[in-house]
Amino acid sequence: MKYTLVVVMALLSITANAQSKKFTFKLGTEYELPRKAADLSFFGNDKDGIVNMGLRKEELTILRFDPKTLAQSTEKTIELPEMTKNFNSEGVVDFYGNYYWIHSDWDKKDEIEYLYYDKVDVVNGKITESNKKLFQAERISGSGYASNGFYSAKSIGKYDFNFDADHSKLLISYRLAPEEKNDKKSYDKIGFYVYDDKMNKLWNNEFTMPYTEQIMDNIDFSVDSKGNAYMLAKVYDSEKRKEVDKETGMAGYHYEVLKFTKDSKKVLNTTINIGEYFIKAASLIENTEHDMVITCTYSKKAKSNGTDGVFLALMDQSGKINKYKNGYYEFPLAELEKFESERTKRKMERKKDYEAPNLSVRNIVVEADGSLFIALEEYYVVETTTYDSRGGSRTYYTYYYEDILGAKISKTGSFEWLRKIPKKQKGSNGRGTMSFKLVSDATGYYFLFLDNKKNLELAEDEVPKYHMDGFGGQVMVGKIDNAGNISKEIVFDTREEEVMLFPAQFKRINGNQFIGRAKMKRGDFQPLLITVN
Repeated sequence: MKYTLVVVMALLSITANAQSKKFTFKLGTEYELPRKAADLSFFGNDKDGIVNMGLRKEELTILRFDPKTLAQSTEKTIELPEMTKNFNSEGVVDFYGNYYWIHSDWDKKDEIEYLYYDKVDVVNGKITESNKKLFQAERISGSGYASNGFYSAKSIGKYDFNFDADHSKLLISYRLAPEEKNDKKSYDKIGFYVYDDKMNKLWNNEFTMPYTEQIMDNIDFSVDSKGNAYMLAKVYDSEKRKEVDKETGMAGYHYEVLKFTKDSKKVLNTTINIGEYFIKAASLIENTEHDMVITCTYSKKAKSNGTDGVFLALMDQSGKINKYKNGYYEFPLAELEKFESERTKRKMERKKDYEAPNLSVRNIVVEADGSLFIALEEYYVVETTTYDSRGGSRTYYTYYYEDILGAKISKTGSFEWLRKIPKKQKGSNGRGTMSFKLVSDATGYYFLFLDNKKNLELAEDEVPKYHMDGFGGQVMVGKIDNAGNISKEIVFDTREEEVMLFPAQFKRINGNQFIGRAKMKRGDFQPLLITVN
């Protein structure tokens, strides 16, 4: 597979608080990974350079580039004689310059899973610690592989990797194969291993969940700076798994935060109490005070795909959950009406308690002063089935990534503002070039995404035009400053440069640098470095 780097510069200048932001795009000379090598990971920083790791059979390839010129500086090949038939790469962990390649193995006969790490010296292109066993476990459940944003692919249902807010703790969790095949009788058993930034194990244990699989759905995992592990779960009131209790009209489920600690084998589970409302989705993130911030989108209606607003709560170290300040932050209709058609506006105004449809929480930013910024995106999938004359059928899926909403909650708990950045993205191959990347700093919040050029100067009474996934487009940056003012600029025209970008896949490699992938029209791929100044 060939990768190409071509030098291209594009500048964005947005003025806010007497400061200007410039987004600089850099690409450089061509290079190739070894034939049939898997593209393992791409990471780096100013000190160690930018690194592309590839894996082919029993060889690990390390290609290194100068972070300023993007010229290739070294290429090293490392033999891996210990690789077995059931070997699998799980990803690369970057602990601020300490790089650990995580890989697994499986003893089929004894049904034992092994997880290892190799410490990689990317500057000199060698492994300094080889096949260091992290742990082994029997009969871990799950199969298949998919991208998880962890620089590489991971096995679905086998290992989850999560970091604390300071990126100094790593939680690796897994689910054991159930002893009972009947979900009504089976209780999940989940393993937790917590490590520091030197990959020293802080603690581990396997916990049996307090509810059966029929009642409990595992939603998300998290870890705090003290090394405590957390799991977010949706718990149904009965084995019938009803979203609404017909007798009371209330939700037939609730959400809980489960806490797991080094010093206890007991699971501490606490219910998120949202009153008479319905939680649509929830997430966990650690704040600067090391409390866990719980963010829920909620609806006032039993059967709705809409969001009335967000509910915020804090879980302290004792496991107690209290609503954060006002708790409920309802979205104002006046902002939701912007960039909608007149017909849609009339429908919105006729409805009592209008709810924004299909919203997903994408980012939660916990600021140093305790304020919060929440980024949401309108996302949905439409399924279409066609039938031929012979009675056969084909099902197609169309993916929609539409408007961005940004909500700011002050450090005192007041709802400062809600802002909408309009966009319409549509495609048939998953996320692709769609969705966005959020870049935030002291001056505000910057959303990097591909868009239709016609949407640059939209009036608030106009509806955005579609950007089609896979057909070029302009890289736009929509900015919301700290006062809630919105601006938008085109920073890169992919049609002119004949590349396709994937903004949502960009990863922060330094405080102000992001690395991602671009695809040439002829089919080659290339890394792309964005610097924000």
